[in-house]
Amino acid sequence: MQGESETANGHGARRILVVANEAVAGAELRDSLVEHLGDRAGSVFVVAPALVHSGLRHTLGDVDGAIEPAEERLRRTLAELHAAGIDAAGEVGDSDPMVAIGDEIQKFHPEQVLLVAHRDEEGDFAERGLLEQAQRDLELPVVELVVDRARRPHLLDVKETGAVAGRKKGWRPSRNWPPLSRRDMGGIFVAVLGTLLLGALAADCVGEASGHDFEEGRLGFACAASILIAMFMALINLAHVVGLFLFQSVGYEGMWSRFFARLSLFGTPTALVAVLLLRLL
Repeated sequence: MQGESETANGHGARRILVVANEAVAGAELRDSLVEHLGDRAGSVFVVAPALVHSGLRHTLGDVDGAIEPAEERLRRTLAELHAAGIDAAGEVGDSDPMVAIGDEIQKFHPEQVLLVAHRDEEGDFAERGLLEQAQRDLELPVVELVVDRARRPHLLDVKETGAVAGRKKGWRPSRNWPPLSRRDMGGIFVAVLGTLLLGALAADCVGEASGHDFEEGRLGFACAASILIAMFMALINLAHVVGLFLFQSVGYEGMWSRFFARLSLFGTPTALVAVLLLRLL
């Protein structure tokens, strides 16, 4: 397939995947996209993820209403590329851009990924932190055109990552384990230490309860709440650590990795403070 592309488009022609989180509309964005596709662009394929703005709707899989806007985004982007003389095809992709990219990499085998995306504060739920995730997980050069949500999107910035940017980054405990970033290692440290401290505080609370109260199942609100908080954070931290070591290369990536990392990193210290405050009651 790659050989056919080079034959049809000349030696060195590249296969480029365009991820349209925003429709390519207007001369400014179209010209920038064409410029970054470059003279060596051979086959171009566009995927328009079916994005939803609400994190809850995304988690519940309620994306039916996002299909039509994604189809319109795809149609407008392809029309602009065709008008610029670029032969491109495309389809609507998964609601998670990283999943959509992974699907197209398996089918299209691109040599570069070009993102048309929004700033994190303006982006839909699943596209926040997208370049960071692409840099971490893709072994391809990635260019991100950052645009706003105006009627005719305005180009705000251009960001790039190098080839083989993702899987070779980070520390590996062994060749059989996934690479761990600083965030991953920090999350593991906080998860393990925080869980041990929460468990010790909960055990100490139970130890301070009188024998009669313990036998009657009356531990008091503060003690019961401390135990529940410790159990909840232990489950969260266990899920995060297991996800990092066992499931990272399967499905523990993208928004779920970020969600559990933040919940573990920030939730564990918050839980410790809450339990200490309960002990003072």
